[in-house]
Amino acid sequence: MTDVPETLHSQRERGRMTAQGRCTDDDSDCTLLVIHEAGGTWSIHGLGAPGVRLRQAEMVALAEKILARAR
Repeated sequence: MTDVPETLHSQRERGRMTAQGRCTDDDSDCTLLVIHEAGGTWSIHGLGAPGVRLRQAEMVALAEKILARAR
């Protein structure tokens, strides 16, 4: 897991999580950053790449699908 410096955390965040992964285009190491924003939305970023913002219900549904497939 890669830590993101505290100075980069936004006042609009409830929290953030990171996970190490592999880039799909070149198989290099990369970090996935998931931010839970104060308004209840979530954003998912590959550090150094654009992110995608999800509403809370969409993020919960996505997490449930991931957990269902992981079991």
